[in-house]
Amino acid sequence: MLSMPPGPKPSPAAAYSQWLDACAAAGWRGRAAPEEVPIAAEEVPVRDGLGRVTAAPVRARWPAPRAACAAMDGIAIKAGPAAAAGVRQLAAASFTWVDTGDLVPEGLDTVVERERVELRADGGAQITGPAPRGLNVRAAGEDFGAGELLIPAGRRLRPADLAAAAAAGHVTLPVARQPVAAIIPTGDEIRPVGSVLGPGDITDSNSLLLASRAGQAGARALVSDVQPDDPDAIAGEIRRAALAADIVLVIAGSSAGRGDHTAAVVAAAGGLAVRGVAVRPGHPVLLGYTRTDRAGQGVTAVPVIGIPGYPLAAAVIFELFAVPLLAALQGGPPADPVRQRAQLACDWTSSPDVEDWVPVSLAPAARPSGCLVVAEPSRRGAGSVSRLLRADAWWPIPIGQGKFARGEPIDVQPVPGGPA
Repeated sequence: MLSMPPGPKPSPAAAYSQWLDACAAAGWRGRAAPEEVPIAAEEVPVRDGLGRVTAAPVRARWPAPRAACAAMDGIAIKAGPAAAAGVRQLAAASFTWVDTGDLVPEGLDTVVERERVELRADGGAQITGPAPRGLNVRAAGEDFGAGELLIPAGRRLRPADLAAAAAAGHVTLPVARQPVAAIIPTGDEIRPVGSVLGPGDITDSNSLLLASRAGQAGARALVSDVQPDDPDAIAGEIRRAALAADIVLVIAGSSAGRGDHTAAVVAAAGGLAVRGVAVRPGHPVLLGYTRTDRAGQGVTAVPVIGIPGYPLAAAVIFELFAVPLLAALQGGPPADPVRQRAQLACDWTSSPDVEDWVPVSLAPAARPSGCLVVAEPSRRGAGSVSRLLRADAWWPIPIGQGKFARGEPIDVQPVPGGPA
């Protein structure tokens, strides 16, 4: 067991940078240089692309529409010199009935909507109102042209992206390989979901929490069996997981208690880059790496996060360190998360020495202001899973800020997949 080092702890941003530098120096191939991430790509069917990240630009293989087509139900005609006339008589042979999406017949260039067409007894028709050339006709390539850029590289694919790609002739899409996040729950008191619990036993809900969030972040999660508080067992499971994973997450055991072995195990397996970060909850986090010898690849380093066992702390640490790493491995930009302006519902005091992540619930603002929602902070401890259950957003309070007044505008980060 290693004791927690004394002295000030690095900020989350500084800790993340130190961690990646140490992993790269140890041979981690996930980053060739601080500015360069080599992306492994694969082709997947368009229907399976939701949430994946494009590894290359996607261009239209053909235009849309591929030919001029009707934008309304009605009759296709050729616009004449009297296009703006109030009433126009048409011979039966001079028009064709079309439905929305039908090709406009060759030689015709205008579609008059059905509501303005009156059939005559002789098979001809009378139309009222203007009928200029191109009316209600979608020209070939109006939506996009052949070769036009539809989706840039590094885009996490949305339903609209898949629809556009299919419309442009793509059956498969080039996407970054899904990174693998190995999750190792530890603790003598931890039991798998569905187990009969004895006194002092705790259900392994953290693995479910982190695996689900890893899926939202585009990764494939591999969850190990619960490991006892035994350093040899934990070390063996880390070695096994590192053979297939891009990142290893060890739940609990990162602090300095008598049963906390993760720090010593990771130090022996590879190295510790950071032990403790100026963040609340989650300050006992450890960041390091393990070495593994993969067939055909030689010895490489695999990043490891020792995640505190409290649910709220586990969620915060995953957001701060696992999410940006998984994004980088998929070629996604380490973009700033989407923030929403909210009005604070109460006075609030935070420790200015740490980056404080406060879960908040959101409600519509009762009175007009610069904010559309009101944020109500949760006040219970890091061990309460109900704080996550009721959270619509995170309020990340930067280091150096401590006191806030009721009604003050704040920036919150909506929980992925949440109602916000």
